[in-house]
Formats: sequence, C-alpha cells, structure tokens
Amino acid sequence: MHEVMGLPILQALSAASLVLSLWIYVLLDGTDLGSGMLCAFQRDEASRHKIVLSLLPIWDGNETWLVLAAGSLFGLFPVAYAIILSALYVPVFTLILALVVRGMAIEYRHYAPHLFDRLLIVGSLLATLAQGVIVGSLIQTIPSDGQQFTGTGWEWFSPFPLFCALTLVVAYCLMGQGWLNWRGTGALASRARRAIPWLAGVALVLLLGLLFWSMQLQEAWRQHLQNPRVWLPFAGAVAAGSVLLWFSLVRHYDFLPLAAILLLVSSAFGALVFTLYPWIVPTTLTVHQAAAPPETQQFLLISFALLAPVTLLYNTWGFRLFSGKIR
Repeated sequence: MHEVMGLPILQALSAASLVLSLWIYVLLDGTDLGSGMLCAFQRDEASRHKIVLSLLPIWDGNETWLVLAAGSLFGLFPVAYAIILSALYVPVFTLILALVVRGMAIEYRHYAPHLFDRLLIVGSLLATLAQGVIVGSLIQTIPSDGQQFTGTGWEWFSPFPLFCALTLVVAYCLMGQGWLNWRGTGALASRARRAIPWLAGVALVLLLGLLFWSMQLQEAWRQHLQNPRVWLPFAGAVAAGSVLLWFSLVRHYDFLPLAAILLLVSSAFGALVFTLYPWIVPTTLTVHQAAAPPETQQFLLISFALLAPVTLLYNTWGFRLFSGKIR
C-alpha cells in the first residue's frame, strides 16, 4: 500500500482535507473576524459602515470552510471528534454562538447600527478567543486514554490556552488591518496602514513566546520545533513575508500588505501542523489510530473533492465580484 509521510494514502488524504479546510478558514474568516474586532477602534459611524459593507458579501462563504473542517473531523476521525468535543464543550459552543451573533450583526446592521456594531465586535472577539483556546488546549494536550476524554472539561481555562487566545486576537487584528488597507479608503485605510507595522511586531513577539512556551510543554514539541527540516522552511517563509510586508508598505501598495500578512499567518499555521504531527489528539491519539474505516474515508473524500472546489469557486467569485475600494 502506498504511503505518504508514514500514513496510508487514504489517511494522508483525510488529514490533508482537514488541514486544508482549516487553513483556508483561518485565512478567510480570520480576516473577517479581525475586521469585526477593529470596529471597536473606529470612532466614526462611516468607517464602521464601510467595514460591514466589505464583509457583507463574503462572510458566509468564508465560514463554509469551518463547516467542512468540522464535517471532516467528524466523519474521517470520529474518535478524535468525540474526545476533542468532550474536552472543549464550552469554547466550541461559545464559538458557534459568537459566529451566529457576528453573522446577525452583519446582516441586520441597517436596522440598529449602534447595537449591531457592538454585537459585531463582541461576536468577533469571542469567536477569536474561543478558537485560540481550542488551539492552545490541543498544544497543551487533552487528557484521554485514546478512546474517551478523561479530564474535567476545564483544562482549557489555564494560562497557556489563554495566551494562545490573546496571540490569535492580535494575529486576526493584523489580518483585519491588511484587509482594511486593501478595501478601505481615506482615514480608514490610512489608520490601517499606520497600525500594520506595530501590530506585526506585537504578533511576532507573541508568536515567539508561544513557540518557546510550547517547547516547555512537551518533549515531542521541542524536538519537532528544533528539527531544521521543520523550522528552516518556516523561518525562511517568515523572513520572506516580513520583507514583502515592509516593501509593500513603503511602496504604498493596497493588496500586497495583506498578501504578506497571509503568508506570515500561513507560516505559523504550517509550523503548528508539523509540530503536532502525527498526533490528532496530542499526545494520546495519532492520525492513524483515529482514522475511520477505509470505506468511510473513500466516500467522504469523494464528497470533499466535489464540495471543496465549488466552495473555492464561490469564494473566488465573491471576491472578484465585490472587489475594489469601499467608498
């Protein structure tokens, strides 16, 4: 049987579909959530209105990737789904409710702008915090015997996951500033351009702190992160993204700063994936151990192969149709 990275081909494709869905979701909806949180720093109603207008045609399509990721985890890795959900009921349901509130705030803002602006800020912030806590809990490791959750359900409420949540808030706000620099005009774009350098610096410091803290949690994480085959490519990508960001800001490009920020975020996401591999529930359940039967994998992978391109085409069409500055 053919293997990829030590996994049978079906299991490797299953893991790839989950990672791909999460990666696209982070890039697309992370930018939306960051823009929503940045509404808190806009003093004038016109700027907040522009932000909502920029999100209105695309937010629902971006969230679709989270649905695909959740479906992939449930169908392709059911044991992992059961353990992770049992451990993270509070942050997971907080995430779901926050995303509902965020969507409602975007769609119905015109009825009560001040109320729904506040709901947009709160929903975006809570969704980001919940995502950061979930990621931090996975890195911290979830108590499990390999078949079921064995903890209390409150392990997520500890310093490391909360630090991860703070880091993700800053990273998403940086992505949001890149979005506003691209789509905004006037004072909105100028403020975003001025904020990008210092936000990028804060995000970099927090990410470095996160890396060093992660290495203290598990010997496996330390070995992965100190492996040159892991850290060299991602360090190179971070260096390239930083240079591209500096160049694009100096030359006053509109879209290029956002592209550079997305490259930096992709590098951090990739480092996370390769740090955790081959665990899907660190450190008790591997991708191989959690995989569904081959027949289930075949059926769901065919479904994913049909749905993912359609979703990506919808995203691309939405961005193309509603491209340009919001005036």
